[in-house]
Amino acid sequence: MPTTAPARLEPLQLLLKHDKPVPRYTSYPTAASFHTGVGPGELAAQLARPSSEPLSLYVHIPFCRHACWYCGCNRITTQAGSKVVGPYLQALGRELALIQQASGQRRRLSQLHWGGGTPNYLSVSEQAELWALIAHHFDLEPGLEASIEVNPEFLSRDEVLGLRRLGFNRISFGIQDADPEVQAAVNRIVPPDQLRRAMGWMREAGFESVNVDLICGLPLQTPDRFAATIALVEELRPDRVSLFSFAYLPEQLPLQRKIAADDLPSQRERVQMLQGAYDAFTSHGYDAIGMDHFALAEDSLAVAARAGRLHRNFQGYTTGGELDLLAIGVTAISQYPTLFSQNQRDLRAYLKALDAGVLPVERGLVVEDPDELLRRRIIQRLMCDFRVDFAHLGGADQTGQAINAQAGAEPLNGPQRFAAEWADLQALEADGLLQLESNGFRVSTEGRWLIRTIAAVFDPRQRLKASGSRLV
Repeated sequence: MPTTAPARLEPLQLLLKHDKPVPRYTSYPTAASFHTGVGPGELAAQLARPSSEPLSLYVHIPFCRHACWYCGCNRITTQAGSKVVGPYLQALGRELALIQQASGQRRRLSQLHWGGGTPNYLSVSEQAELWALIAHHFDLEPGLEASIEVNPEFLSRDEVLGLRRLGFNRISFGIQDADPEVQAAVNRIVPPDQLRRAMGWMREAGFESVNVDLICGLPLQTPDRFAATIALVEELRPDRVSLFSFAYLPEQLPLQRKIAADDLPSQRERVQMLQGAYDAFTSHGYDAIGMDHFALAEDSLAVAARAGRLHRNFQGYTTGGELDLLAIGVTAISQYPTLFSQNQRDLRAYLKALDAGVLPVERGLVVEDPDELLRRRIIQRLMCDFRVDFAHLGGADQTGQAINAQAGAEPLNGPQRFAAEWADLQALEADGLLQLESNGFRVSTEGRWLIRTIAAVFDPRQRLKASGSRLV
C-alpha cells in the first residue's frame, strides 16, 4: 500500500513551531560574547598592523530630540543641541587622533557611514565640521561610498542639499509605519506629506541611493494599515527598503514598557504583513536581499547579491564586507577579521577614557579559533546567499588563514564535518525549510522567514542556551 508524504505545515505553523530566541547574526560570534578582557591594547595592536587596504568608517551620533518607544538603539535623548554636540565633536577628534597615533599611518576610506541616534541632530555647520574632521585624518577615495541616516521629521530641503554637497551619496530615513494611529502609539509622528517632501528633496539633491526603514509588528498595526504604508513606499520608490520585525523586549528595554502588549498585532497578522510586503515589493521591481532587505534590481546591493558578493556586519547588509570596519563614538563597534572591539557604552566613561588619552574600548572579542572562523563563514554565506556549498568553503578565509588543515587539502565534507548539525538540517528539510544537497544545502522560499533559526544550527552557543529575539 503506497504511503503518502506528510502534509507540509503552513507558514504560520512553521513559524510557531520553530519560533525561539535567536540572534540577528550581524556578527558571529555575536555581541553577547563580548567581554572586558579585550580592551584598548587589542585595538591598538590591530591598528598598528601595516595595511595598504582602504577602510570602512562608522561614526556613531547618539543624540535624539525625543525617544521613539520601539527603539533599541544606543541613544541619548536631549534638547540641549550644540551644548552636547560641541563637546562630542571634540571627543571624536581626540579619538581619531589616538587612532592615528596607534596606527602610525594615514589610511584611505572607501566607505563612510554616520548612524545613531539621529545624525541630523547636528546642525548644518556641525555636520560640515565633522566631515572636515574625518577628512583631516583620512584620505577620502574618489569613489567614496558615504551614507547617512536621517530622521525625516526635522529634515529640510537646505539640509538635504547640504548633505549632498558635503559628499554624502547615500541616505536612509525611517518611515517605520505611515499610519497616524500607529505613529502615535510609538511616539514617532511624521505625516506622509513630510515623507513625500523628504524623498523629493533627496531626488532633487541627486543621491545615488535612498533607503527607507519599515518595522512590522508595531502596536495597532493591522494588515490593512501596513498595506497602506507599503503602498506609500511603492509611491516613493526608494532604491532600498529595510523591513525589520519588531522585537518586543520590555524587560530589557524600559522604553518599550510604554507600549501595551495587548496593542501588538497577533503572530498571524505579522505573518500576513510580512508576506504581503514581500509579495508587493518583489512584484514591483525589487529583489529580496538577505532576510529583511529589498533593492531595485539595478541597485548595487542587488547586483552584489546576484554576484555572491553580499556581506553582513553591524550595519546590516553591505557590499563592502571585505573591508576592515573602524567605528568611532560612544558604543561603536569595530570589526576586524579576528577582533571585535566595542567602545564604552556610557558617555561619561567614553569621555573619561579620552581625557586620559586612552582608546575608549570597553569590551570585545578575539576570534582566532579555526572552527569559529569556519562557522562565521558558513553563517555569513547563509544569511547572504540562502545557500551553503561546503566544497567552496575551503582555501583561505578573510583572515588569510587556511580553513582546511593544509593547502591543497580535500574540499570540506560538510555532512561529515558537521554531523550533528546535518541531523538538525534533515529535520528542517522535513518541514520544507531547506533542501539538502550532496555537500551543501539551499534554503526554500518558506525557509527565508526562518533564516536566523537555520543559521543558529551552526552556533554552538545557541545549542547551550537560546538567546536573542523571537521571529514573530
